[in-house]
Amino acid sequence: MADPYISRKEANTSYRPYNNLMSPGLQRAREPFRIRNAVTGTLLLSFAVGVWAYSISAVKQDVFDDVDEEARSLARAREQSLVQQDAERERKLAEEVAMSSNAAAPAAIVMERATPSASAPGGRGVLPALLEQWFPRLLDPSTKTLVWGAPSVDNIGTLRDGSRR
Repeated sequence: MADPYISRKEANTSYRPYNNLMSPGLQRAREPFRIRNAVTGTLLLSFAVGVWAYSISAVKQDVFDDVDEEARSLARAREQSLVQQDAERERKLAEEVAMSSNAAAPAAIVMERATPSASAPGGRGVLPALLEQWFPRLLDPSTKTLVWGAPSVDNIGTLRDGSRR
């Protein structure tokens, strides 16, 4: 019967005959997996290219007309909020002057102060009320949100939605 083992000298010479090549045993072991590995690599590469192409096409924007319109609407909203703030300051100043000059009618002023102004929308939740007291300029005056110009979270919309609010 033939010896199942090869000599040590022959094994050493066949392990790495040249420094940069694989041994014949390793080449034989990898042979059945070459096609499977090539197909798997091709599929992974095509998947990555597909994801990249989809992401590029999803965010591509050729028309930037709405950007100028949005900037104009934000500027108008800021002007309106500044006008409302000035009117509110003048009203409070007039109330203080009336309070100091006319001490006989404090009940009417208290009633007037208790009614909320309909022109300025109130913020939802606890945070806008607290921040409005201590940091009045921190919140966006038109929407009473922490992020200026942020759209409403009640109406999220879609990526292709032209209207922001």
